[in-house]
Amino acid sequence: MHKRLSLPVRHFFIIGILITLTSCHFPQATAAPFLTSTAIFSAATPTQELSQPTATAPATSTPTPTFTIAPSQTPTPTYTPSFTPTPTWVYNEAGQVVAPILLYHHVEDEVSYSRYRVSVPDFHAQMQALYDNGYTAITISALLDALIDGADLPHKPVVITFDDGHQSVYDNAFPIMQDYDFPGVFYIVANRINGAKDFVNVDEIQTMIDAGWEIGSHSYTHPDLTKNRANVSYEIGQSKVDLQNALGIEVTSFAYPYGAMDAFVAQQVSLAGYRAGIGLGTSITHTWNNIYYLHRIEIHGDFSLETFNNLVIQE
Repeated sequence: MHKRLSLPVRHFFIIGILITLTSCHFPQATAAPFLTSTAIFSAATPTQELSQPTATAPATSTPTPTFTIAPSQTPTPTYTPSFTPTPTWVYNEAGQVVAPILLYHHVEDEVSYSRYRVSVPDFHAQMQALYDNGYTAITISALLDALIDGADLPHKPVVITFDDGHQSVYDNAFPIMQDYDFPGVFYIVANRINGAKDFVNVDEIQTMIDAGWEIGSHSYTHPDLTKNRANVSYEIGQSKVDLQNALGIEVTSFAYPYGAMDAFVAQQVSLAGYRAGIGLGTSITHTWNNIYYLHRIEIHGDFSLETFNNLVIQE
């Protein structure tokens, strides 16, 4: 029988994390500093009170088709997941989880044309590559359960996340991932869920939740939180409150806008009751020491499938 850490011990470890994050450099856009014991306990916590703003497909033995993605008007090929056995989940000891966490923004169009826009054919090919190489998508909460307390995980877990709340994720990425029985994690900017153009609404988010997706906060208005400390507490805390009230769920993880984080911002994420902070990076190994800056591999629109495989796929 695997012993899990008691509640007081977990608190000890999490406090220890915030005290000892001193040795690594996080990306802030590209890099952000670790927490230091001085910063985490000496930073003044804003006293501003939060207030409500006024305002699968079945697996078959059909061979995986080959395809070539090219900037043309030819019809998008149809992809059929090849048969793989149901993955065996095994117990993962607390303290470390090895799993790529992927980051997307837009998924749209037949050809990728910018860093933040992955084309529909490219995204489909990437999901097929994950499936064919034995990956099983999990939520960030499943990863955190294993990291903090120890829990069962599939042999090759992957977390697939999306930032901002773009409509293209619901229209294009969501149905593709359903074909592979892959849940996703959608980080929503809270002030965009009430009818903002080109962003998902509450009903669409609820449909995704019902299909097994998880929702996290991406702040209230998407500022760089390291540049305006007066609003940090509100951006982090009120976004959590509004999303929970609108969706009837618990929001437990926070994705830093632009990947920007410092000791004060991380402290506010912890104080607001989030279990983890999500940033940028290339590491696929996550430990207690970086629980408030878990690395995500950003998938650019101009990545070839070979580049994707080299970054993500592990033997």
